[in-house]
Amino acid sequence: MRLSGTPPTATLFETTPSVAAACGDKVPDRSLVVGEAGALAHVVVSLADGAALPAEGISSPPAVLDQKKCSYEPPALAARAGTALEVRNSDPVMHNVRAVAGAQSVFNVAMPLEGMSLKKPLPAAPGTVQMKCDVHPWMRAVVRTFDHPYFTTTDAQGRFRLEVPEGTHTLVLWHERLPEASRPITVKAGETVRLEQEWRVGELR
Repeated sequence: MRLSGTPPTATLFETTPSVAAACGDKVPDRSLVVGEAGALAHVVVSLADGAALPAEGISSPPAVLDQKKCSYEPPALAARAGTALEVRNSDPVMHNVRAVAGAQSVFNVAMPLEGMSLKKPLPAAPGTVQMKCDVHPWMRAVVRTFDHPYFTTTDAQGRFRLEVPEGTHTLVLWHERLPEASRPITVKAGETVRLEQEWRVGELR
């Protein structure tokens, strides 16, 4: 996954004196993470027909959201709907994690201690969960959830690997700040299919 053109400079959010020693006096906006040659990280990749495909024996990676240097890591996460989201606090400061799906509150918990970890269930219905910190309003992340295991996210090099059943499928490529894209793919048994997707800087929102 690539972003063509010169990406905008990340906005720097001013922190507060109470966290400056641990997190610095400014924290970059991580809603757009672009690497070398336009590599686009944290794009959520999924199969449009995933719910209709066999899922037995296919496991999803654990969903983990960490709080590091007063930012969420990763800023975008894919997870199975109805499973547990593990939230960690790696900062020596208090965070308050609030998860919202649409107008519905999913959970709202304080994490005052460094090294804390807790697990909370995600909504059973697939969709988008917004993660926020009430103590530090610049902190944001998004969790995309699915009712099937055929999903992943791109890494820092803009790459992903997703094992899918043989046949013709539609890949859905989602990024919070870019138009959603759909790409047809046909996969044969034992075959690896390469997919390239590029967005233009002018498409950013």
